[in-house]
Amino acid sequence: MKGKYHITVQNNRLRYEFDIKRNIRIIKGDSATGKTTLYSMIALAARLGESSGVEVRCEKKCRTLDELDWKLVLLKRGSG
Repeated sequence: MKGKYHITVQNNRLRYEFDIKRNIRIIKGDSATGKTTLYSMIALAARLGESSGVEVRCEKKCRTLDELDWKLVLLKRGSG
């Protein structure tokens, strides 16, 4: 992925907006700033779609890499 992408993740209570410049982003920051909530919202939207109540807007597909599948996902992308 090249370029810069704007991402919006929201449900009926919360809204996150940020820009990324790479295809993989590690989110870090101070405690209690919403990192786990953001991660959970993206994972829920990927798993349940519209029925999750979470809307993810971006030009590219957004997903989380879980502890069990992150190596497989990254290896698959690297070989393609």
